[in-house]
Amino acid sequence: MASSNQPSYGKREEEYRSIARRVMSERDVKDALEALQDRFQRLQFMFEDCVEVHKQRMEKRRLRKEELKKERKVNLVTIVSLLVLITSFLVRFARVVVIGKYSSGGEQDQIQTYPNSLSN
Repeated sequence: MASSNQPSYGKREEEYRSIARRVMSERDVKDALEALQDRFQRLQFMFEDCVEVHKQRMEKRRLRKEELKKERKVNLVTIVSLLVLITSFLVRFARVVVIGKYSSGGEQDQIQTYPNSLSN
């Protein structure tokens, strides 16, 4: 009788089992099986190594993207700050030129003072 986990090959089950045992006990089959197991282990190791390298590359790529974002923000802040400074300088320069143009007749700008309405 065949056990529940092994298939039934027909009426000559014992003969088939003995053939299978002899084939599996042959040196060539054992060597081939060991070679296949060794090759499978090497492939698993290579796969795990490739997965690790891929994860490292993805992490480097993520960090580089974050670094570029920060760099762009710093550049933007620098450019805006420079534009504000240049605009401020140009406004002051324009005031001096305009005031200088109107007061070039020798007249001095008079500062108009208003009486303090709070103090009586």
